[in-house]
Amino acid sequence: MTKYEVISSDIRKKIQNGTFPLNSQLPTEPELGEQYNVSRITVKKAIDQLVSEGLVIKKRGSGTFVKGLAELPGTGELPPQASGLFQTLDKSRIKSDVVLFEIIPAQDEVAGKLNIQPDDFVYHIIRYRYDQSSWRTLDFCYMPILLIPGLKKEHLYQSIYEYIESSLGLRIQSAHRVITARRPDKYDKKYLGLKDTDPVLCIEQVGYLDSGIPFEYSTQHHIGDDYEFKTVSLR
Repeated sequence: MTKYEVISSDIRKKIQNGTFPLNSQLPTEPELGEQYNVSRITVKKAIDQLVSEGLVIKKRGSGTFVKGLAELPGTGELPPQASGLFQTLDKSRIKSDVVLFEIIPAQDEVAGKLNIQPDDFVYHIIRYRYDQSSWRTLDFCYMPILLIPGLKKEHLYQSIYEYIESSLGLRIQSAHRVITARRPDKYDKKYLGLKDTDPVLCIEQVGYLDSGIPFEYSTQHHIGDDYEFKTVSLR
């Protein structure tokens, strides 16, 4: 990693483990430059990276602060066996059909989300997931091969998160989520049975390891009428 990526990763870990609590002020850029023995420009790039990830916010004339819960865009700790809605469901009843599993060069958007170089190779995965009730979702996922080696099609029928933690010994820490509504694409129409005018609820997610490195960029598509979103903002 470059110097600014090392600094942003270290600060990210300190935010995640509570060294820098929510709403707390980070040291100033000159202080961080002295602490990490780098230039102020390098510190600024590191802070700008954290701003783009939604972890910190710059307040003119006041400094840089860790975002409070009320300001965070859908962040929260992930259980090792689940993502999105799966933590509310019995994982033993969830089944997966693999729609697509391939290795491709990362396009600019995917590379930016995963903090890798364009054309670095990633897994491209599409899964149709469902349980014995009426719950159904489509999961579109990208993961960097260098970080998650050895992923095979057989792992996709179970929990990819369990493979990452149990087989690779990595620890999943957190995720940033953005929820939007869109029109259905060809996969939504085929697997979710939606029409052109039906809404699709999309949960876009970037998952992070405890090292602060992004390991997953995914989007889950849910039938709009079947999803209920609840949140609590603390102050």
